[in-house]
Amino acid sequence: MWPTMELRQLRYFVAVAEERHFGRAARRLRIAAPSLSQQIKVLERDLHVTLFERSPRNVVLTPAGEILLEHAHILLARADRARTEVRCANGRHRHLTLRVAPGVEHILEGPLARLSGPASDLEVTAATTTDSDAIRAVRDEHIDAAIVWVRSAQDQDLPGITLRHVPLHLALPDDHRLAAAEAVPVTDLANETVVMIPRELFTGIWDHLITHLLPAGLSRPDQVLTPPNLINAPEALLRTVAAGHGVAPIAPAVAEHLAVPGIVVRPLAPPLLAPLELIWHDPAHPALQDLVELLADTEVREPTATPAAKGAKHPGGFVPTAPSTNTTLT
Repeated sequence: MWPTMELRQLRYFVAVAEERHFGRAARRLRIAAPSLSQQIKVLERDLHVTLFERSPRNVVLTPAGEILLEHAHILLARADRARTEVRCANGRHRHLTLRVAPGVEHILEGPLARLSGPASDLEVTAATTTDSDAIRAVRDEHIDAAIVWVRSAQDQDLPGITLRHVPLHLALPDDHRLAAAEAVPVTDLANETVVMIPRELFTGIWDHLITHLLPAGLSRPDQVLTPPNLINAPEALLRTVAAGHGVAPIAPAVAEHLAVPGIVVRPLAPPLLAPLELIWHDPAHPALQDLVELLADTEVREPTATPAAKGAKHPGGFVPTAPSTNTTLT
């Protein structure tokens, strides 16, 4: 008898595979972790395979899991596209799939909430993931668009626009020698340990941050600390700082939302700004222009990749424009 797989189970499986952690996947899916674990066990039983090797800290895909992940992305993308086309048939419903980098849900909390709100005729399915996973999903056309931090040079070929430049501050232990500073000079960080997200998962923003924080380069091989389980967890990064293991760049909105005790957050001198970008694949989804207008502020620039000549159409027929004047961000 052929095994049965529900789309819901595949979405659960993909979330665990991308987060590499049942707790984080459960928070992303907004379900209880035990329920998620049970659903994965049901899927494994139905398929007669083990999909994950489990440990207390993370989970790793088995060879069978790697194969299923490849097919799951395709199946879910096709299901979403079919759902979109069916719902668009009456001309009223439009659906977009979106991935967002960690922290974006706090920085763009208001605009993201409006995407599928009563004032919008869009239906947006959004999930949090790493920059590298989001960019790969855009390239493979598994999703319509993604919001990522500044991209590396090798990813600049994808069309996109800068939504805003986000000021980043520095999180320090509250008893740190620089904790009382009104603004922390980057020249005072030359010998500090910097707690960072994994570079291989956030290459562009990692390089952008380190270049600003340590302009003279690393003073020792272990100066950048990447503790385990920081793939998708700003809270873990801040708790590492609170424990006295280093300092870390953080968006003030994220720090305020997480409210981790034992740290202070101070501006940097010179200020550190991190571009937040919306990227997509060609041809662009017909509703992408509306997504731009809902997310971007009045400082939207020309596309940061494959720019069109003045008066010409962007590849795929979409030309990003500045949003209407009544579009605001909170």
